[in-house]
Amino acid sequence: MKEIKFTTNYEPVLSFAEEDFKTKYEERVGNNPGYIQVVSGETKHLALCPRCNNPVAILGIYKKIDVAPHARHAKGINIPNVVQYDEYKFQHCPYHKKRANYIKEYVSETEEPQRQELFKIVKEHYDKAIYLLQEETGIYITLKMAETLAENYVIMRAYNYIDATIYNIPWYLIYSFNGFPLYHMIIRKNTTLYRHLIQLGFDLKNSKIKGHVYVENSEGYLLTATNYRYVVDKNDNLKEWLDFSIIRPDVTVTDTLLYVSVDRFSVSVDSYHFGNLINYQNWSLRQNVLDIAKRYM
Repeated sequence: MKEIKFTTNYEPVLSFAEEDFKTKYEERVGNNPGYIQVVSGETKHLALCPRCNNPVAILGIYKKIDVAPHARHAKGINIPNVVQYDEYKFQHCPYHKKRANYIKEYVSETEEPQRQELFKIVKEHYDKAIYLLQEETGIYITLKMAETLAENYVIMRAYNYIDATIYNIPWYLIYSFNGFPLYHMIIRKNTTLYRHLIQLGFDLKNSKIKGHVYVENSEGYLLTATNYRYVVDKNDNLKEWLDFSIIRPDVTVTDTLLYVSVDRFSVSVDSYHFGNLINYQNWSLRQNVLDIAKRYM
């Protein structure tokens, strides 16, 4: 992995690409002996994995290696008073599995209290999550849609999904939801969704919102996020995608409402954009969106 952190809290990561990485690491750990341990006669400089919170060992900074500096999970090693190694979390970590789908399995009840910090971050930065969701997907999220997503996030307890992190908060808002009607949905031009709607022959009209269109007729079509997945390449770069389906009612079934897929597409997302946005100092608050979070969270 190319980023580390130092506690189990939801904190900014330290990237190996940052200038003076070694200095910043040593300033952060100070003289705390938990982060620098001698294991089997070898000194290990430790930190935490930003995804699974397990201890990791820093490689390539204090001893030359043949590849770029990075961190690797330190199996079986604990950092006293900070974290104990957890095999289950390791097995589910993207940096271990390399290729998988984020799942909606819930954490154990004993871990739920720790997720209250994540829930607090969602509430305090809900306007940023909605903004980023709009930017990455091209969907113009109205206040009504933002309200629906907030209510659903609480009902589904999506902050307790085992793969929920600070980094995927915006995507889990819509991934945990069962879909929005396409009728009159406002979409930014020249986005992946826009191009797919054009290919499908949807009637798109110019919106009053600059650079956007809205769907005129959609005959019960829905847009739903069906999957969230990732790949870690050989250089430890984490790449993530949100998969969408466009579905319509199945007219061959008359006794119940079922749907058939008419199209599928993926939107790539920046894994760390939201974490960086949380720490952005010049953000202009959208109080009406924050009021929604306050009401439902």
